[in-house]
Amino acid sequence: MATKRSNKRPENAPRGKRSLEGWRGNALGIEFCADDLDLLDNVITVVPILRIVAAIGQEARKRGLHYPVASVADLGGCLGKTSLHYLNHRIDPETIAHTMPESWFPIAHEGELLSRVHLALLRCEMEAAQMGPRPAIHSR
Repeated sequence: MATKRSNKRPENAPRGKRSLEGWRGNALGIEFCADDLDLLDNVITVVPILRIVAAIGQEARKRGLHYPVASVADLGGCLGKTSLHYLNHRIDPETIAHTMPESWFPIAHEGELLSRVHLALLRCEMEAAQMGPRPAIHSR
């Protein structure tokens, strides 16, 4: 199935600024209502790590995270001494510093936060897989 790509910038995305509208780019335009919450819950279950991204996004909102987030220390400071646990992932200031390099900052808006959290979680999973036991190769 062929798709048509567009280089057109979203109308409300200011030139030279990283905005939420620009981050959304050419994403499929779809509107959700309260009745769609169960659908969205089912959709993010398709890719389980996205449930963790959503939970961290909820936590950031609950804690009143303000944008732009200038540094790893600012993001870690939002947690304080708390450690969050989602499935096999522990989120605390130390793991944030390990998985989110300073080059990822500043984080301009919530969309960038969610993208970078997703990448950080993927990095954690890759590192865990590399540290796991390797299958032994036996010759006959």
